[in-house]
Amino acid sequence: MNSKPIVALSIALNLALAAALAWAVSRKPAPADAPAASASAAASASNDATTKAAKATASVTPAATTPLKAFDWRMVESEDYKKYIANLRSIGCPEETIRDIIVADVNKLFESRRREMNATTNKFQFWKAGNPLAGMMDPKRMEKQQALNQEKRTLLKELLGVVPDEKPDLLAGFNPFESMLDFLPASKQNQVTDIYMKYQAKIAGAMGNGTPDAEDLKNMQKVQKDMDAELAKLMSPEEYQDYQLRMSQTAMMMRMQLGSFEPSEQEFRDIFKLKKPFDDDYSNMFGMATGTKEEKEKRAAAEKEMKSQIKALLGDERYADYERAQDYAYQSIYRTTDRYGLGKDAANKVYDMKKAAEDEARKIRNDKTLDKDQRTAALAGIRAETEKSIQTVMGDKAWSSYQSQPGNYWLRGLSPDPKKD
Repeated sequence: MNSKPIVALSIALNLALAAALAWAVSRKPAPADAPAASASAAASASNDATTKAAKATASVTPAATTPLKAFDWRMVESEDYKKYIANLRSIGCPEETIRDIIVADVNKLFESRRREMNATTNKFQFWKAGNPLAGMMDPKRMEKQQALNQEKRTLLKELLGVVPDEKPDLLAGFNPFESMLDFLPASKQNQVTDIYMKYQAKIAGAMGNGTPDAEDLKNMQKVQKDMDAELAKLMSPEEYQDYQLRMSQTAMMMRMQLGSFEPSEQEFRDIFKLKKPFDDDYSNMFGMATGTKEEKEKRAAAEKEMKSQIKALLGDERYADYERAQDYAYQSIYRTTDRYGLGKDAANKVYDMKKAAEDEARKIRNDKTLDKDQRTAALAGIRAETEKSIQTVMGDKAWSSYQSQPGNYWLRGLSPDPKKD
């Protein structure tokens, strides 16, 4: 299998996840106690003003006959924002402080509504193949988030006369960790987020310039193991297992590779239990094999044993689906047939044509009775006949699309593209 596209996609996905998380963290609303802090400042300002007024009165009148009433914040609080603002102004609260209090309170209100909205959406299904970020960025959900943000801006405009400056929320409150870590309480989600961001910065630094080489990958793997060790201390064994099923490199690679396999939750868990120890022992963080000849031989033997265990687990027919799904050439075929509504059967037929054509081409290359020109002509004929058969299965539109895909590289492996005049 050509692993380079999968490796590149894995790197891109991790960087995208870190970038999305960084954006979400930067958009995090003020802490829940922010209104209270602002209120405290306002109360302090009000008390100062009251004290100054008392001193001024004392300097021109005899001893006070009625003691000043101690300030109580409940005297000005109100569920009606307009009344709340009027009460703040009545005690001499500065306009800037009023704005800070109201903005913090409104942010808290709408953050609560946003969380309630997200809680009604589907939980993150870690066994579903594909890009988890794409699955979480549901257009309808983002549309609701944007409507909520617009409602907040309209309310602030009505209350304060202006909308306070803030960064545009391009992702409409999207935070991948809220979905992927939905099995953890909010407080622990925040701790995991902090640890993840700390180590992702280190991994990015260890990546070097451009595509990482073997030494870069070793450094990145060490950072990854350090992060996993710190996370394991934070979570219970059950929580850490759930985290690994969602966030580990093994799980990420499985979701990217098993699109057409469509594993059930139990199949994903069972395969993961076999693949994760193998990846920990023999693969770097992007699934690439490195090391000496002896190390590679040891890895090959362990991989053979792992595949044997997976085959025993799944059975012959299901294991054939599993193996096929991990072939980059098949993935490209499947995406094309799926895009044009042709289904998995059409993809399997084309894939069988691929294997048959490659077998025939191998025989031609090994046939010592053929000279160079005869061999070249025979291979060109195999490719032409194979392409004609594929077009029959796919139809003109899907075939035209497939011809532009990088996954059709195997056709050139049968015979080079004809030279253009």
